[in-house]
Amino acid sequence: MSGTEKFLFLGAVTLASLVMSQAAQDSAVLASNTALTLTNDAPLAEAVTTPPVILAITPSRSGFLDHLSACPGLSTATASDVGPDLQVQDYKPFVLVNNKVRLATAPVGGGCWSSAFGMRNGRLHKGVDYYSDSPVPVYAAAAGRVRTRSYRSDYGNMLVIDHGDGVYTRYAHLESFAGPDVGDLVGPGDVLGIMGNTADHTIPRHLHYEVLTGMWKPRLGSFALTPIDLMTLPAAND
Repeated sequence: MSGTEKFLFLGAVTLASLVMSQAAQDSAVLASNTALTLTNDAPLAEAVTTPPVILAITPSRSGFLDHLSACPGLSTATASDVGPDLQVQDYKPFVLVNNKVRLATAPVGGGCWSSAFGMRNGRLHKGVDYYSDSPVPVYAAAAGRVRTRSYRSDYGNMLVIDHGDGVYTRYAHLESFAGPDVGDLVGPGDVLGIMGNTADHTIPRHLHYEVLTGMWKPRLGSFALTPIDLMTLPAAND
């Protein structure tokens, strides 16, 4: 083999080695990206750009309010059972519905009583409201099964729990939902979501909380039920 032929042969071998080395590096990078994609069960770009819908919050069974104060400057502050320090004097942390179902009166992680049950602006306000200027968890008032979880223009993010014996609770205007979905069983104190201000109109952050009784009907669902004022219900014994 002449000198020129040897030079060309060695050059070809060197070029082939460089190509194979680069291919190995590219394969390693591809394998690494593929492994990352598989751990998320979705393309990496989607996992990064898609916002989470469900909040993962550790359930707490100590979130029910032991004491309740009325929000200053609102109508609840002048209620007959509210003292000069804004404390609700005959507050019952737990009430009994239909002599069977024990419900938490204020299933929130904090806040004050901002609106009572009754007529408001010519319409029935079907529940009670709890206000907080910062996000706080909303809890299941008792054990039951999630019957609906949806968005409505008037109630915002809304969840209804069936507690059995014809008793239901509604939680409205949630900022976001936690884990429990339709059909899931929940325990007292399980986190349902975060207090929010969702609706098709501007409202302050609060939980609209309803206690409902009656028979669920296929077409009307929870809106076939009768709302009751939980503040007038008897205290539940521990």
